[in-house]
Amino acid sequence: MAKKDKRGAAEVALDPNQDYRSAMQALIAERWGAVWAAVPVAVAGEDPEGVHDVRVASRRLRAAMDVSTEAFPAVWYRPLHRTAKAITGALGEVRDRDVLIEALEAERATAPTVERPGIDRLIARVSRERDAARVEMVAFLAGLEARGVPAEAARRFGPAAAMPAAAPAAGPGTVPEGGKLGKGSKASNGRAVADHGTGTGGAR
Repeated sequence: MAKKDKRGAAEVALDPNQDYRSAMQALIAERWGAVWAAVPVAVAGEDPEGVHDVRVASRRLRAAMDVSTEAFPAVWYRPLHRTAKAITGALGEVRDRDVLIEALEAERATAPTVERPGIDRLIARVSRERDAARVEMVAFLAGLEARGVPAEAARRFGPAAAMPAAAPAAGPGTVPEGGKLGKGSKASNGRAVADHGTGTGGAR
């Protein structure tokens, strides 16, 4: 049975005698897979930790890719590396507003009655901003699949980097069942990364 880390994710079993490239290929594949596995919860918006989990997984992916740039052909590695970085940035706006809303709600709970209407208005405004950011976040995440990023990652690093078959494909502006954007999620603006391609050409 594969070992799992403290988050419950399977750890890659590496052979101390294997070469650096094959070791990092296996590690990067696992970390791409962890990103895709976290996406559905972020898109659903029911769990405040969903977007946070994608951001954590993407940071771990970036860390592995940052130290492997010399091990793989730049022609296809650099676009995937840029995309890994873009994922983290694209989930910031929702996360920031979720954290702010949580703080405001905690403040409201202990605030004098006279101050609560003002806090309520602020919470409502931040919630609208968060919902708008969620639409952009979902579109960004859907765009990754539309551009073939999961397939490219799997082709370059192995099957572990593929998107799980059970992961739902989110369409641009997808809204969870019930017609309302989920309250719990932490994401970001896809505009800054919309032009990052993945590149499918290049030698292995």
